[in-house]
Amino acid sequence: MLSLDGGGLKGLFTARFLAEWEKHVKRPVTSSFDLIAGTSTGGIIALALGAGFPASQIVEFYTRHGPAIFPASVPKLVKVMRCLRGSRYRPEPLESALDKYFGERLLGESSTRLIIPAYHAERGIHIFKTAHHSRLLIDSNERMAIIARATAAAPTYLPPLEIERGLRLIDGGVWANNPVQIAVNEALGYLNVPQHQIAVVRISTTTEVASPTDYPRTPCLLSPKQVLLFIDLVMRGQSQAASGGVRQILGPERYFEIDPLVPKNAHQLDRLSEDLNGLARTEFRKTVSDLDERGFLHHIAQPFTPIEPTHQPRLR
Repeated sequence: MLSLDGGGLKGLFTARFLAEWEKHVKRPVTSSFDLIAGTSTGGIIALALGAGFPASQIVEFYTRHGPAIFPASVPKLVKVMRCLRGSRYRPEPLESALDKYFGERLLGESSTRLIIPAYHAERGIHIFKTAHHSRLLIDSNERMAIIARATAAAPTYLPPLEIERGLRLIDGGVWANNPVQIAVNEALGYLNVPQHQIAVVRISTTTEVASPTDYPRTPCLLSPKQVLLFIDLVMRGQSQAASGGVRQILGPERYFEIDPLVPKNAHQLDRLSEDLNGLARTEFRKTVSDLDERGFLHHIAQPFTPIEPTHQPRLR
């Protein structure tokens, strides 16, 4: 299985790493994995892979649309005022990019099993899933573009996705920025895979070296910048807990992480950093031997045939 973290435009690292993977094995990434889990930017990448896009084209999505989604030209004061009202950036550039990219493709058209975490602001946890079990038919008729917008609605950066019935969906990163535990649960539960047959590659969007002084001491009096630091603290804790739990269950031979440490402020989720291309290439060269030894590069996934759903209403 493949697990893809959230991280905004730092998803360029993930996309480039997967492009190097495809170049090495000379076949689509989806042929190497029986299930892909992705949150936020990782969810966009997972959906794009399921839609049949080569990873190199996903790299182009970030480089072409990233600067418009999170424009650097927005004055800092405007960002602060928008943040106080709910979000720093307008959602239209992201929505337009996703609509052009995915078109009318439905989740049910995915070539591989997908699980994409989001969050209902009113109802709690929501996970979009392909129809890989008879109880998982409701999401098949949802547009990939809408699911991508939902999982990527990062708090303070983008507003929630308003859907019918007065419900709002926000970024799955608020509870599962690292979705690896969800992927393992899916394999053990709905897919009924024996534990000893489960193996996972998790790709993060890099981890910054941090110190205790980086985080606010008074959570009740947070500036906009401190709010972002506090969110990072929560997501970092969730990620460590998820990875630690899966590592304990699967062991080091069947759980492999791509999670390079980078200097503080080296990359930001709302700024496109071309340096991530070079970092991803370097990281692939460093890890390719280990990935090969553990069989990840040789695995051929069985073709996925979704269970046919009955008609269900779309979110939008």
